[in-house]
Order: sequence, then C-alpha cells, then structure tokens
Amino acid sequence: KMWWLLKFVVFVVLFDLGHGQSYGSCDYTYSYSSYAVGYIQSPNWSNYYTPGTNCRFTIQAPPRHYLYAQCYDMYLPSSYGCYYDKLLVSPNGDSTLSGAQVYCGTTPFNVATNGSKLVVALQTSPYLNGGRFRCQITAIPVKCNCGSRKTPLIVGGKPTQANEFPMMAAIIEISSKSLVCGATIITNRHSLTAAHCIAGRSITNSALLVGDQNMNIGTDTPYAKLMRISTFTVHGQYSASTKANDIALVRTVDEIIFDAGVSRACLPYIYQNTNFNNVYLEALGWGTLDFGERLATELQKVSLQVVNQTSCRTQLSGMNTVQDSQICTYTPGKDSCQYDSGGPLLYT
Repeated sequence: KMWWLLKFVVFVVLFDLGHGQSYGSCDYTYSYSSYAVGYIQSPNWSNYYTPGTNCRFTIQAPPRHYLYAQCYDMYLPSSYGCYYDKLLVSPNGDSTLSGAQVYCGTTPFNVATNGSKLVVALQTSPYLNGGRFRCQITAIPVKCNCGSRKTPLIVGGKPTQANEFPMMAAIIEISSKSLVCGATIITNRHSLTAAHCIAGRSITNSALLVGDQNMNIGTDTPYAKLMRISTFTVHGQYSASTKANDIALVRTVDEIIFDAGVSRACLPYIYQNTNFNNVYLEALGWGTLDFGERLATELQKVSLQVVNQTSCRTQLSGMNTVQDSQICTYTPGKDSCQYDSGGPLLYT
C-alpha cells in the first residue's frame, strides 16, 4: 500500500509541474503607447524569485504596432525541455500560452510579436532554488499598415507560403462547407469580391474565411477564422449579362483583427492613371486547378501579364464588350479558373 501511495504522490507532483498554473496576485497587464519602453522582471529582481513563483505579464501596444522583447538577464535553472523553471513567451498574444516559445537557462534572447500583444509567463517549481529574469519591451509602429506580405518560400506555380498574402479571404457556403468565391480584405470590416459571387446569395448561409491556407485542414495556420457577414452590397450598375461593374462589398458582423496572418490590401489610388500594360500581376485563389477538375486545397498563386485593351477586344470580338474599367490578362498555360472569381489581382 505504501508503494502504491508513493506512486500516486509522484504522479500528482509531476502533473502539477506541467499543467494549469494559477498566477494569483502576480498577474500583470500593461498598456504601452507608441515607442514606449518598459521592463518586465521576476519578483525581487535582481535577487532570485522564491521557488514555486508563477507570474504572467500581458503587454498591449496600440493598433498597427508590434512589441519587441529583449530578455537580456536570464538566470533560470536548466532542465531537459525546460520542464521545471521556465519562461513561456507567446508572440501571438495568447493568454493561455498555447504554442508558446519556452526558455530556461542563462542564454539571452529576443522576440518580436506577430501582432500588438505579448504574453510572457514565469512558471517555476517549488523544489528548485529559484532564479531571475528581466526583459526590456519596446512598442514599435508598423511602417506599412496595408499590403503586407511574407517573403515566399515556395515559388514556380506551387502553393503559396502560409499567410504569404494576409489580405486574401474567401466566401464560404456554411451549409455545404464549400468555397463560393475569393475576396480581398480592404478594411477591418469590408472585403471586395465579384458581384456575381453574391447576387441572390443568402447572408445567413454565408461566411467570410480569413487567414487560411489549406481549406482541408483549418489548423495549418493560427490565424484562420470564419467571420459572420452582416451585408452584401452589389455595385448599383452591375450587369449580369455584360459583367460590367462586376464588383461588390462584403461587410462582417465583427471587426477583422489584423495581425501577421490577416491584414488589408492597399487600394490602388496612386495608380488611377496607370494602365499596367505588359505588367505582371499575381492572381490568387483556391479554385479548380483546371476546368472541371478538383478544387485546390492550398491557396495558389499565378503570375499573369496585363494585355492592352485593343488587343483584348480583338481577341474577344463577338463576346462580351470589354469595358474601359476592366483589365485583361494573358499568360500561355496559366490562368485563374472556376471558383477563383472575386479574388484579387495584386501588383506587388
């Protein structure tokens, strides 16, 4: 019986070391202004904290800012996998510290957040001798608040890098969980799509998907979110027969939170007098990989060259009239396809 009791006590101790920390009075929240510099540190710093100390620090910067942490004073007991005393850092600002980076030992480190929130937690064992840490935190404005793009790691007509194009969105039919069309985020409440994608469509059976990469997984990126839609607004002069003014706005019920995986495109106001002839633009979509084939599971990109209006009208003579407000593209063997409608042509 004593042997069984010993096993049970050891199990409880190990379980408590790794789960469900309570921070009590050592749970701090700070709001930083632009360019503010502050510090977070262990209790009693520069002395050692008391063994068994658990603290959490939540730092919030203004919108369109990120936080840069320089943890230069690190004296935490080392253990395999930082199992005992550790500093957990969530660059995504997750209060539960799910997927957080874990540090221990004496090596300094730096971390930049993906958005405007940082969460750091000190979790320690009551059975070791304590330690200390100190980090300098700076709130830094993001220089560009639209059109952000990650440097691509996969090119040549293959899938995009996860969240390479954070302005990309999709209209989803809720009942069938299927793709309807692409869309482009342009404000924290509005996305741009094609009018023919939403004309006559039920708002209650539609949602806007943001921050996604692989339609079949949903957990491949932490930024994917399905947003409820409040209104569809079709251009007042949209013509279903000629496709003139085939443009519409999608407004979400809740604000779209911008972060490293979700942000807005820059609208081309400064290019109002540019025709883009012969320029290559990037088209994005989860549409079919060829006419009548299956949908792409991962977001695809393709580079398409802009064709001048005269050549376009000649090639499409006998079909719908090409409007002055429309752009034609052509690249041999490449194109957007079914279900890519409503997605963007990006000048990058």
